[in-house]
Amino acid sequence: MMNWIEGLVLLVIGLIGLVEGLRLIDRIDPDAITDVLGPGYYIFSLGLILMVTGIAYFLTSYRNIFKLKRNGLNREMEIQKINKAVFYMIGVFLIYIILIDMFGYLGPSFFFFLLEFRLAGVKSWKRNVLLTLIVTAVFYFVFVQYCRIVFPHGVLLP
Repeated sequence: MMNWIEGLVLLVIGLIGLVEGLRLIDRIDPDAITDVLGPGYYIFSLGLILMVTGIAYFLTSYRNIFKLKRNGLNREMEIQKINKAVFYMIGVFLIYIILIDMFGYLGPSFFFFLLEFRLAGVKSWKRNVLLTLIVTAVFYFVFVQYCRIVFPHGVLLP
């Protein structure tokens, strides 16, 4: 039941983001805003990503519940395993927050995504490293190069 609530929350927030993004895109004054992306496109994109994530969450939750019932696995053990993984993910994220201020964006982000993908269930190290490189590079180019968001450079590395 909780999976449905979580997925529904993602869908509702995504829908709100889509509507608000479209509203802002409709009211863009090209003479007043010099930002290429603009607030409307950014919010619209985030809303779309949240909606896709919500749909994917629904589909994977349904598949996992069906798999648990079909295989006859102990649901309580699976829930404990998932809760433990979420706890570790939060710990890795807290360490990432500290490391990004110390060493900058690229190094800590690489190790963050590497560990997060492993905790999320990516078992193949080749696939994990490839996904990590792609996600780190995409985030860097989208946020640093395209959106011009300033990421920390780190106090320990010049």
